[in-house]
Amino acid sequence: MLATYDADPVAALTMAMRIVLDRPDADYRTLVTTGPFDDDRRTRLLAADVATLDALAQELNETRTLTSRS
Repeated sequence: MLATYDADPVAALTMAMRIVLDRPDADYRTLVTTGPFDDDRRTRLLAADVATLDALAQELNETRTLTSRS
């Protein structure tokens, strides 16, 4: 994921979330709206907020899981 993150963070996160959430065909919007995110984090992810995208990339890279933390 990190190899392609700088070029296209949303695409890289989509690929990682597909694996973690076991939804291999889902698009980014579906993954974010159905994933374990609170409303604030979901809104920031859908708006492609850079800090929020970076935090999600870090979480996925370090824990290989997703949590509902903001």
